[in-house]
Parts: sequence; structure tokens; C-alpha cells
Amino acid sequence: MFGAHRPYIDWDPIKLAQYLVDHKRSPKECWDLVVLDPFGPTAAEKRAGCIYTIAEITSDPEVCRLLLPNEYTWSCLGSVKSKLSEGFGCGADEYISCGDYDIYVKNLGIADCSIYHEKVLQDWCHDRRTATLENIYECDLISPEPPGLREECQMRYAFKLKDAALCAPIKNNDRRRLCEIEIEVWNKYSNIWSL
Repeated sequence: MFGAHRPYIDWDPIKLAQYLVDHKRSPKECWDLVVLDPFGPTAAEKRAGCIYTIAEITSDPEVCRLLLPNEYTWSCLGSVKSKLSEGFGCGADEYISCGDYDIYVKNLGIADCSIYHEKVLQDWCHDRRTATLENIYECDLISPEPPGLREECQMRYAFKLKDAALCAPIKNNDRRRLCEIEIEVWNKYSNIWSL
């Protein structure tokens, strides 16, 4: 039943995840977590939390597959995506915030990207247009540096069309795999999840 180790009895899932990463153990060993405490999260929840934490620590989208077909996989992939996107890009609602560029301005929409004077805001606009508007692809209009901006745009475009082949131009292996896995998981399981 267990690999070349004893079962992990009542381990904290986060500590177990860190232990497995630190000792270069397989994330599958999270399934060997034995929960004797009848109070609190179930054994399944703790095991899933362990896997989720390993994926987050390692930024490895493949680890999230261990959670399939559970919809928790989607959250796991989102966490990995956040880690792989750290340090670039902008977020927006009523205002556009580009923390790494010290920019915080009113969101003027995405109808015309030239209304923004800063290149990073134009890049954000092209990314949003590509991600949300039908028949629009503007990733090639985004600054080549840092390369993650174009790759994020390419990921969103591929996901918009649900076509994993469109992930191929992404040079960063982790981002490319994340792109492919997100589309594969969505195409295979989204109809059974309540997302």
C-alpha cells in the first residue's frame, strides 16, 4: 500500500507538502496521508491540500493532474498560474493597477489601446482585447520584454479558442505546459464541474 516510507499519520498537509518537496519525494505520497482525527477536514480534503501545496511550491502544473477529476484541480492550476505570472502584467477593474511599474490609472476600456500613453498599459489593453474579444489576436503587438507578457497573452488566446496547439509558441516550458493542461482539463471536465 505504501511506498518506501511509513504512512504519514495525522501530518499537517502543508508541512507534509513541504517535507515531500524538500526531500524530492513524489507528490503522490500525499495520498499516503492517514487521518485519524475525526474532527476537522476529511482525509480526502487534507490529501488534496497537500497536492495543491506542492503544485504551488513547485509551480508545476502537472502536479495538479493528481486532483482530477475534482474541480479543485481548476483552483490548483490557478494557483500555479499566479506563481508563474508574478512580477509582470497589470490587473484591472475600475482602475488599472500595474504594481511592478508603479502605475495606477482609471480604466478607459479596451476599444482603442492608443488612448493609453504608457507602453505597459497598451500591452495590458492588447492582452485584454485578445483574451475577451471575438476574432481578435494582438499578442504580437505586446512588448517582447519581459517575454512573459506575450506568453500570458498567448495563453489567454489559446484558452479563448480552447485549442492547445496554440500554446506551442510559448517558450517557457512551465507556462506552455500550464496552457496545454488548462485547455485539456477544461475540455475534458468543465461540463461536470459547477464553475
